[in-house]
Amino acid sequence: MPVRMSAFLFIVFVLISSATAIPTNTGECSGEGQPCQFPFLFSGQLHFECSTQAPGGGQDLYGRRPVRLLDTETREASDEPSDWVRCGPGCPLQRYTENREIVSHMRDLVQQFPHLASLVEVGNSTLGQQIVGIQITKGVKEERELLKPKVRYSGNMHGNEPVGREMLNHFAEVLLRGYGVVDTITDLVNSTDITIIPTINPDGFDRGEEGACSGADYKAGRFNEGDKDLNRDFPTWRDINSTIENIFLKRQPETQAMMSLILSEPWVLSANFHDGAVVASYPYDDYRDNQKEYGIHRTPDHRFFKHLASTYATNHETMMNQSVCTRWWFEDGITNGADWYPLNGGMQDFNYLFSNDMEITLELSCCKFPRKYYLNMEWERNKDSLVQYLQQVH
Repeated sequence: MPVRMSAFLFIVFVLISSATAIPTNTGECSGEGQPCQFPFLFSGQLHFECSTQAPGGGQDLYGRRPVRLLDTETREASDEPSDWVRCGPGCPLQRYTENREIVSHMRDLVQQFPHLASLVEVGNSTLGQQIVGIQITKGVKEERELLKPKVRYSGNMHGNEPVGREMLNHFAEVLLRGYGVVDTITDLVNSTDITIIPTINPDGFDRGEEGACSGADYKAGRFNEGDKDLNRDFPTWRDINSTIENIFLKRQPETQAMMSLILSEPWVLSANFHDGAVVASYPYDDYRDNQKEYGIHRTPDHRFFKHLASTYATNHETMMNQSVCTRWWFEDGITNGADWYPLNGGMQDFNYLFSNDMEITLELSCCKFPRKYYLNMEWERNKDSLVQYLQQVH
């Protein structure tokens, strides 16, 4: 059994050197008018968001936050239930973020952390909405260090599957505010060139309906505005011998934007986030050549892909628990894509076949578009996996 380690363990005397070491947020986060106390230290972990394990919370899904700290230098929170309040809509992960807010958030982070972050302009959606991401690494404005690995997270390819979108939007904030404070984060940002793209399909997101646990068409928001499932729109093994120009023909704008990004940089590791199951899926997604069209379809890197998927699943709080999503059964929380169900034109196979990048697909929520009050809990389930997965590049 692998040892499950928290990437956010916080040892006070090691990680805090002064009161100014931790970027804080003290604006109002609830209608009650109390100031935010982010980040705060509670139960050995530094939180940049509310906690569902707070004193007096009774596992409140919205999460709670302290209004009083025992120590402003260490940011240690009071353990008295009366010093905690339920989080309001101004706190992180308390609601779904609008498309324009995603763009603004990425821009704001770049402005606040110019030495660590740079805006990534991926392209535009069919309706002209911006698709942006953020590049995070030490010395981001300098020439890239030789052999510093480039990794990428992208989410919301299906517009009505937005849990990953919110995880990534917050993860960018945690990486930047945790830099120089949490050793694991500091080491990761120093040694890795990280790109985070919260949404690939903003048009579809606008059509999605919060609380709708199913839906696989245009109306539901899964498809882009061109009425296309973007995860069926990428070149496949059948296009291996085509020219670069030809593989771009008749693709959706969002697909073309991601293809350009994938082919323009030396990515080595990535993951794409979905919802509708709870599992880590690895290539191949599609059967090829004269292969039998059932069972596992292995890549030449099958063992390492299984390791990558297992890394995310074993560090996730519930991905290996079959009772969390009973509509599917996955041994150890992972699956080969083709063995689950074959699909033609997926992005993870495109990454592997047309670049040096090894990508897996991460399904986070059994419900495609869960109510907003589940987001804080989803973060707690995924936060360690998000870090541990990227560490596999070293």
